[in-house]
Amino acid sequence: MLMFQENEYVMYGLTGVCKLAEKRTETSGDHKGVEYYILYPVKDESAKIMIPVRLGQGRMRGLITKEELKKHLMQLQEEDIWVDDLKERGKDFQERLKTGEFYQWLAISSCLYGEKKRKVLEGKKLSMVDEKVMKDAWTLLCEEVLYGLEITEDQMKRLINEEEEL
Repeated sequence: MLMFQENEYVMYGLTGVCKLAEKRTETSGDHKGVEYYILYPVKDESAKIMIPVRLGQGRMRGLITKEELKKHLMQLQEEDIWVDDLKERGKDFQERLKTGEFYQWLAISSCLYGEKKRKVLEGKKLSMVDEKVMKDAWTLLCEEVLYGLEITEDQMKRLINEEEEL
C-alpha cells in the first residue's frame, strides 16, 4: 500500500493538487480510532478535506515524475483518441477526465488542442462540450506539472507540440 507523508503534495481526484497537512486518528465520536489524511487544495487552502487512510488510496496519488511525463509524451504520439460523434466523444472524454489519471488528461488536452488549431484554420470553433472538457483537463494537468515538476503552462504547450524536450 502506498503511503503518503505529511507536507507532501498529492493529486486528489478532480479536486487537483492538495497539500497533505497531516495524518491523524480521530479521538472521539462515531469515527473514533479512524485514521485520516487531512488535505488542503492548493487552489483553495481554506477548504479542508478529510479522507480515511483506508479509502484514500483510491482517489489520491503522488504527483507525476519527470520520467513518467517523458513516457506519457512518447505514448501520446502513438495513440489517437478522437471520436467523430460529438455525443460519444463528450461521454468518452468525460470518463477519461474522471479517471484522475495524468495520461488521460494529457491525451484529452493534446487531442482537443490539435482539433482547435485545425478548426481555427477553417474559421470555426470547438464545440462547447469539447472546449469545457479541454479546459478542465488542461487545468488539472497544468496544476500537477507546476507543483510536481515546476513546469509552466507555456512550457507544457511546447512539450505537447514537440517544440521542446524535457
